[in-house]
This record gives sequence, structure tokens and C-alpha cells, in this order.
Amino acid sequence: MILSPATPPALSVLTQNIRQERSDTAPGAADHWADRAPVLADLLQRADVDVLGTQEVLPSQIPVLDEALGHSHLRLGYGRDGGGRGEHNLLLLRRERFQVLDWDQFWVSEQPEHIGSVGWDAHCPRIAVWARVADRASGRELVFAVTHLDHAGHLAREEGAGLIARRLREEADGVPVALMGDFNADSGDSTPWRTLRDAGYDDARESAARIHGDDIGTFPDYGPVTGEGPRIDWIMTCDFEVEAYAAHAHRLDGAWASDHAGVMAELTPA
Repeated sequence: MILSPATPPALSVLTQNIRQERSDTAPGAADHWADRAPVLADLLQRADVDVLGTQEVLPSQIPVLDEALGHSHLRLGYGRDGGGRGEHNLLLLRRERFQVLDWDQFWVSEQPEHIGSVGWDAHCPRIAVWARVADRASGRELVFAVTHLDHAGHLAREEGAGLIARRLREEADGVPVALMGDFNADSGDSTPWRTLRDAGYDDARESAARIHGDDIGTFPDYGPVTGEGPRIDWIMTCDFEVEAYAAHAHRLDGAWASDHAGVMAELTPA
């Protein structure tokens, strides 16, 4: 279920792994980007969120995001291989609501400022993007962040979650934080999840006043959407009240937006 737009001072956030475009797919295949792109655009326009965090975005896919939200949202983030190269994690922030005070991108590695660095036992470079904003609706300063932890390296996920928690604590300096992304680990039963919980973050699904729609796993991989699958896409919050939570695997005319479900939350600064 897609949550209704939030009424200020509440705000709506969505994290969506859009699934990278691959050249080895054919029209009609579930993973074919040309078929999925209009479904993703439909999701973004219907959701109309204040904050969007995306993962696996290749340069060729950015125009779809810009067409859907470029008129209303500011896009932050660049490629994990430097400049416009490689996958992007992107933050898109509603321009009329937020004034960006500061933002940056770092690598989830032992050398966070080194472009393209690969951390610990990771398979590839991983990044995090954060922004500190002034929220015109609530009069508060807030921090939003998006990341995508490694799919192969157990140590990289554990150490990466700790690094992100430390960096965001420094940048937030006591203001509310919403961290979203694909963590490639199951919530409630993984070291990265426990690391973030120990650092003071709440899982939006657990702390939500209400869950809308079916409580589904977030990686159906173009298969049946059930509550039995792993929940690897999270919204983690610090000093936010979570009014509502929903996970939604968006489809349109038989085509999917992504192999991941999107995860939404309605948040109010505490």
C-alpha cells in the first residue's frame, strides 16, 4: 500500500532499490528496465514523498527519476566510482519544504573519503549520502541519509553499519535522523540491524503507530509478495515519531517497478 501524503509537520519518506539496468534482459522479462521504468515513475508520482532515497541507480536510469521528480525535488549524490560513474545512492528532497544546509557522500570503507574504496570483505564499493536540512514546515533541522550495504561481505555490513552510525551522529549533533536503504541483511536478526539499534536507532516498522497494508518481505525478486520473505530494506530513525509504515511492491499492467519493494514511513520530529 502507498501511504497518503503526510500533513505537515509530518513528512513522508520512501526508500527504493530501483534495480540497476541490465543489458542482458529482453522486452517482456520481469527485469527489463524499459518495461520497469514507467512503473517506477508511476510509483514516484503516486507516492509524492517529501524524501526519497534510492539505490542501484546507474547513470542511464537517472533521467527517469528527473522526469518524475526533477520539477519538485533536489537530487543529491554521485556515482560510487567517482563523478557520474557506477551505481548511485541518491537523496531527493522536496525543494519547497527543505533548505539544504550541508550534504556529503562517503564510502563505506576504512577510507571513507577515498573515492571508489572497497571496505573490509566487500564485493564492491559502497557509499552513503547524507543531508542536513532546515525543515520549513516544522522549523526543525533534520538529517536524512541513504545507503546500500554490501551483499557479500558479512564484515563489511557489520563495520559499515557502525561507520554510518558514527558519521551520522557527528553530522546530526543531536537533531533527528532518518536513515534509509537496502541493508542486505534481515531486520531483527542481523548484526547490522543490531548495530544500528545499539547506536540509538529505531526500526520504523517496529515503532510505527500503524502498519498500512500487508506486512511483506521487501525482496520478492519478481515473485510472490508475502510476509515470509526477508525484510532487507529499512527506514531507521532517531528522534522521530513514526506515525505509519508501509511496504509496497509496485506493479502496473503486469510489470514491476523493481525486484525490491519500496518502504515508506510517515515521520514527525520528536
